[in-house]
Formats: sequence, C-alpha cells, structure tokens
Amino acid sequence: MTAETHPQPHTGFDWSIYGDATFAGLSALIPVPLADWASEEFFRRRMPSVIAEHRGRKLPSEVVEELNEGGRGVLTTCLTLPFKFVYELITRLSRKLLYFLAVKEATDKVSGYWHRAFLIDYMLQQGHLQDKAQARAARQAQAQVLNRTHSPLRQLAHRLISDTRHLSQSVRRARQGEEDEQVQQARSYLRERWDEFDDYLVKLAADYDRAYQWVRSQQQQQGVAA
Repeated sequence: MTAETHPQPHTGFDWSIYGDATFAGLSALIPVPLADWASEEFFRRRMPSVIAEHRGRKLPSEVVEELNEGGRGVLTTCLTLPFKFVYELITRLSRKLLYFLAVKEATDKVSGYWHRAFLIDYMLQQGHLQDKAQARAARQAQAQVLNRTHSPLRQLAHRLISDTRHLSQSVRRARQGEEDEQVQQARSYLRERWDEFDDYLVKLAADYDRAYQWVRSQQQQQGVAA
C-alpha cells in the first residue's frame, strides 16, 4: 500500500489570503472597548469566503458557518451579547490602560489568524471544504495543530506591530474598504520576510494532514461522515 501524497501547500505571501487575518489580529489595538471586538469579528468571519473567492471557489453557507466557530447561531450570539458587553467593557478598559498588553494580545492574534488563513487556504487546496462533515473535520484538525504549535510567525507579528505606527486607524479604514500608507508598508514588509517561514509552513501543512486523517477516521467510526 502506497503512502497518500498531498499537494505542495501555497506558502508564498499573498495579501488576498492574509489581509483579513492581519486586520482581525490588529483589531486588538483599537482603543475603544467593544469596537475592537466588533472589528475582529468582522474580519474573522469573512476570512473563509474571501480566501475561497480568491481561489475561484464559493463555499457553501454551512461550511462557512462551520469554520466560523462550528455553527454558533445568531440567536445564541444575541442572548449572550449583554453579558459579553459587561465583561468586555471591564477587561478592555483595564487592558487599554497598559498599551503593551494590547500589543501582546495583537501579536498573539495576528500570528494565530495568519495560521488560520494559511490552513483555510490549504483546506481548499485539499478539497476538505466541500460539505459540512469535511469542514467539521478540517476545523477540528486545525484546532489540534494550532493548540500544540509554537510558531516563529509570532516574532514576525511582533516586529510588524512594533515597527508600524497608527495601525488601529488603518484597521478602521480597511473595514470601510480604504487602504492607507501604513497598510501598504505593512504589506511590503510581510512580503519581504514571508519566505523565511516556508519550511515551517510546509511542516504545518503536514501536521494538519495527519490530524485531518485522524479526525476523519474518528468520524467514520462514529458514523458521522457522509
């Protein structure tokens, strides 16, 4: 029996893949409680569809829903929003008093969303987002991989945030479809440095492949797979 082969992942930098991921993470720098959360949600939730469209694909709505937190409904979101408002108001106000904590949070989130964007793109390449069962396995495999990953991309995210000013303003403009000079500089910086992480991303894809096969085998044993 021959080993299963997988296509070489797309490891090159492409702003169409990583733009929303960058803005979702940088939203933590917005110094207005809940405005940062709303901005992050906006970019985070549209990532799968934007990446798919860039690859000439259209994801089924149930697949997008599954990728965005496993199908959390609008009703659940509405019911929990008042409690989230109080919690976010307290934690965000204290966090904004110490800007370095916001920078740390943004660094972690930018790195995390870059990983998510890369793996969503790879899931598309692998054909793992054709139906809800596959998407659930892909999402679970992604979570397994990221939970045990110590990424060098975090260093790149930290440098990007530390070396570029007024990024929170750039995020707000990006949400309105505008691109300023700060975004152009950030994009050029990432394009210059991204190739340094090619080997890491190839390994990340291989880790995902193994995790996905394991999750799918568990689904099949439980009779979940179509």
